[in-house]
Amino acid sequence: MAKIVNITSGTTTTLLQSGTQDTGRISKIHISNNDTSSEDISVYLHDGTSSFYFIKSLTLPASTSFLLEDCLSFDIEKYTLKIDNQASPNLTIIIK
Repeated sequence: MAKIVNITSGTTTTLLQSGTQDTGRISKIHISNNDTSSEDISVYLHDGTSSFYFIKSLTLPASTSFLLEDCLSFDIEKYTLKIDNQASPNLTIIIK
C-alpha cells in the first residue's frame, strides 16, 4: 500500500521512521511540486549520525514531479528516510 505525505512548510520531514512498523522495502518515491515556484529538495537516509543521499539539492520546477525508482530499499531498523525542502512548498510525496 502507498504512503502519501503532503508537505506545506519548509522543513525536514520524516517519511519512514526507523524502528517502526514501516517497511524499508520500497520501489518508488514520487515527488510532486504542486506550487507555483520551484523548490530545492533532498531525499536521504539518516542513521542518527550520518546522512546518505538519494538526491541532494535538486531544484524541482513549479508544477512538475520527479520519480525515484531504482535501488531504494533499505534496512528500516537502522535508517530513517527523510526529505529536506526550503521556502513554503506544496509538495506531495507518494511512497510505494
